Amino acid sequence: MSKEKKTLRFGKNGRFRVLMISDFHGRPDFNPKLTAGIEALMKYEKPDLVMLGGDQLCGTTKDELRAFLSACLEPVMSRGIPWAHVFGNHDDEQPMSKEEQEEVYESFELCLSQAGPSDLSGVGNYRLEVLEHAGDRPMYDLYALDSHGEIRDYVKYFGLSDDTRFILPDHFGAGCNQASPMFDQVDWYFNTSKRRERELGYKVPALMFMHVPIIECQLAARNPEETGFIGHKRESVGSGELNSGVFMAALQRGDVKGMFFGHDHYNVFQAEYCGISLGVGSPMGYNMSAHDDLRGGRVIDIYEDGRMFHRSVRLLDIMGSAAVRDPSFFEGGDRYYIRIRE
Repeated sequence: MSKEKKTLRFGKNGRFRVLMISDFHGRPDFNPKLTAGIEALMKYEKPDLVMLGGDQLCGTTKDELRAFLSACLEPVMSRGIPWAHVFGNHDDEQPMSKEEQEEVYESFELCLSQAGPSDLSGVGNYRLEVLEHAGDRPMYDLYALDSHGEIRDYVKYFGLSDDTRFILPDHFGAGCNQASPMFDQVDWYFNTSKRRERELGYKVPALMFMHVPIIECQLAARNPEETGFIGHKRESVGSGELNSGVFMAALQRGDVKGMFFGHDHYNVFQAEYCGISLGVGSPMGYNMSAHDDLRGGRVIDIYEDGRMFHRSVRLLDIMGSAAVRDPSFFEGGDRYYIRIRE
């Protein structure tokens, strides 16, 4: 991290608050309710860091991306709050490469995102640290991973034949085409975590952020009683079919307290599996399919003593009817929104 970038530090109360918001699906003429919603969340939750969970932009140029981020994140930047991001599958589909997009992100003074090691798969694999309130000891690590685009991208990447079948009739999850972190990214996290413990003399608790849910989120949703499922599941969990092993790596290291994902527009839930908390869905966009009663973010509170708690926050609860999208703004029709009675 450059010297100009803000240092993340626990507050006097020993707490550090992350607000994760995802899936803006923005465009140059984006719905201004997005900015209004972010303003409401900032005012209501007062986060110390804002994490963008992927699928930020549907645009074509660096200028469009810069203008979009400046406009929709004005409530964040005007307060001097640092922010960061991970890329989503639709960010991977833009005319600009992720490398080009990353340059725009990092040009913002308050953005803490990093391109990450150049020899790793993807763009935006990095670690942020949160220091103790009264000193310089790292007390929490925040890992960001690129979860890539679609599983078919692996055909060229791995040199496989064009007729390779990734999704079999009796599949693990929901048969989605989404990708997942690569093994070298998982290896980078695992060895970074080991190195941190060796150099510091203690294991640093951690959070992990990526866009596409991992296959273990399927298990959590299918076994609600055993995993303490809280929230709403209105569509299949959008995980890919290939298991990258990132959950096993986190389980073996024993440092990751929670893993958080965007991507799903109709799912907002949390559950616990093997002692790791999973948070899925924090849809914010007004230019994509979403239910008005689910739109909002996820608040993650971490503490210097290692504790972690998280919950979803709905715009409907803090803004009322002002949070409801004008249905005429999106051509998707009735199934894409839920009306509320005035």
